[in-house]
Amino acid sequence: MAMINIDGVDLPAPSSYKLLESDLDSSDTGRNELGVLQRDRIRAAIYKAEVGFDGIPSESLATIKSSTKPAQFQATVIDETGVITKTMYAGDRNIEMIKYDNDYNKIRWNISFNLVEF
Repeated sequence: MAMINIDGVDLPAPSSYKLLESDLDSSDTGRNELGVLQRDRIRAAIYKAEVGFDGIPSESLATIKSSTKPAQFQATVIDETGVITKTMYAGDRNIEMIKYDNDYNKIRWNISFNLVEF
């Protein structure tokens, strides 16, 4: 079982994986004149997975880039309860060539990005 699957495509195992959950508050949330928080939470536990793949070949980079290209997709990731599937999108992709070779198949890359729940 792959750690990350996007629309049926298994991605290579990431080198780094950090799962965050955040809440979404309305624009009415803020502190009153006494400094007491008046919170209007409108959605809880929005998932964001920070993932990084280090030293991967060009073929794996192409797979990751094409899988995360759509505006939204079904991403299956792992959390403390097991496997979960969420509608997500990919944030900015940070791509770095770490090893160049005249043989394209021997070039190695790092890529990192966030998978953010819709």
